[in-house]
Amino acid sequence: MKQAILVVSFGTTYKEAIKNSIDATVNHIANEFKDYDIFQAYTSNIIRKKLIDRGMDINDTKTALEIIKNNGYEKVVILSLHLIAGYEYEKILDAVESYKNDFREITATTPMLYKEQDYVEVSEIIEKLYSKIDTPIVMMGHGSDHENDIAYENLQQKLDKISADKYYIATVEGNITIDDIIRKLKEKGISKVTITPFMLVCGDHAHNDMIGEEDDSWINMLKSNDIEVEVILKGLGEYKAVREFFCQKI
Repeated sequence: MKQAILVVSFGTTYKEAIKNSIDATVNHIANEFKDYDIFQAYTSNIIRKKLIDRGMDINDTKTALEIIKNNGYEKVVILSLHLIAGYEYEKILDAVESYKNDFREITATTPMLYKEQDYVEVSEIIEKLYSKIDTPIVMMGHGSDHENDIAYENLQQKLDKISADKYYIATVEGNITIDDIIRKLKEKGISKVTITPFMLVCGDHAHNDMIGEEDDSWINMLKSNDIEVEVILKGLGEYKAVREFFCQKI
């Protein structure tokens, strides 16, 4: 029986982020699951259109499944590299529903933050990644107006149990903002932090919203509040521990 793993991410237009996070994760999956052929797709139509204009065509989930079906595969596992069960993840579920009768078996993994055990394991991974950093860590999540934006708050609770003063998650488009974190930092008298993306890739949000030159970038907002800032420009997909976590989802 021909088997395929379809690795699906939001996507990015940053070449280095594609190489360092997405491709690195896809290659990791390929090495771990040698009995499967590996395909990939992006859920963001905006990113896909921008890449097409540059001559790089990445399929959406349904197009990738159509190709997999036409090539005679009977079993498909869709690996979601999304962090929460938001709107982009729902596109994957919709694709599974559309193709459920076209394969002997088709399943999709849950996103990074879904079950209680996910929060425990991810918080432990974060602690291992940044345990040697002396300053508090401020992480930039994407965020969403989807109800599952609460996943960031749930993870924060787990991180607080590890260390009440070290880890802080805010989002670009979600409920918890950098203003909320700055207020917490000032209340605690914290004058130096390290900022880093809590996203699969170190892409547009990291380079612009986090460390951009505009006054409302996170780095400039922190500095304007007399908080010194160090930066770690690495997406989650660059860390082996995160890639192994996604392997466990399969």
